[in-house]
Amino acid sequence: MQGKILDINDMDAFIVFENGITMDLCTSHLPPNSKIGDKININTPSSSTEIANDKMTNFFI
Repeated sequence: MQGKILDINDMDAFIVFENGITMDLCTSHLPPNSKIGDKININTPSSSTEIANDKMTNFFI
């Protein structure tokens, strides 16, 4: 799946994919020398693309 790197540090990178999903990935899954703004292709299992980032968990229930 095509995505773009939004933010990156030594351990994690935030990727926004074409379908609007934002995911936090370990930098070991990125191509070498990746940087913010790079477009990348990540093979994700179909179950991980079903994760919605538009729902808030209510911790007070």
